[in-house]
Amino acid sequence: MLIQGLITGIIVGFIISMPPLGPTYFAIIERALRKELANAVAIGAGAGFLDMVYVLVAFGGVSAIVSLLPYEVDGFFLKNENLIKTIFAVAGCLVVIAYGAKMLMTSRIKPQRVTNIAGESPEIAEKVEQMESKILSKEESLGKIFHIKQLKEAQQGVVGSFFLGVGFCLSSVTLPASWLAIVGYLKSYGVIDTSFSTGLMLSIGVFIGTVLFFYLMSRLLSKHTDKIKPNLVSKLNFSTGLFLIVLGASVLVKISTILFE
Repeated sequence: MLIQGLITGIIVGFIISMPPLGPTYFAIIERALRKELANAVAIGAGAGFLDMVYVLVAFGGVSAIVSLLPYEVDGFFLKNENLIKTIFAVAGCLVVIAYGAKMLMTSRIKPQRVTNIAGESPEIAEKVEQMESKILSKEESLGKIFHIKQLKEAQQGVVGSFFLGVGFCLSSVTLPASWLAIVGYLKSYGVIDTSFSTGLMLSIGVFIGTVLFFYLMSRLLSKHTDKIKPNLVSKLNFSTGLFLIVLGASVLVKISTILFE
């Protein structure tokens, strides 16, 4: 049953990753189009890692870990469970919004500078310079609000991209329940047994399947990036950035509605 659990996990992880929805998917596409294959896969690995954790939670594996913690720590987490979940969800939403703002900024097509050559009006060149300075000023303001500089620095390496993928998945309040339902479905139809060892292999398989899918997708996009027009990439970044901001804001509103009911 252990091998069956591993194979089932790989298949489930691969299939679940296919629908082109959510901030993780769009962030991976954006990195792949910039030929940052390692970072694109790292974001997918971060998402796969959290999926693996949720599968273990669905199997009750967390209870084994919690039993090793001191009583005071265990009691604190049990008492503040909802608050901790809310904090993680809000943090994930803020990461999604900040990343969306960054993509909006990178999608901007910089206006060509008008040089003051013979026969050219100096007033036009001056107006263009003023327009450029205003745009740069707005970018700096957005960067300060959403901490774009810090986010960009964190994304430089593979480790930063990995935690970015984790942060994106934390913004999904329905993901834990989805994995709980999937694991319950697999158990009820006898696809896997109820032992923790099978659950561990299933979770590892889900991680492998998720990473495998995002690797293949990133590889394909990265390979054909040169065939895509820069204008199309810019429009994709703009629409994706806008989508991520709206998504993050809507989840924040949903969380606040639940809190203040």
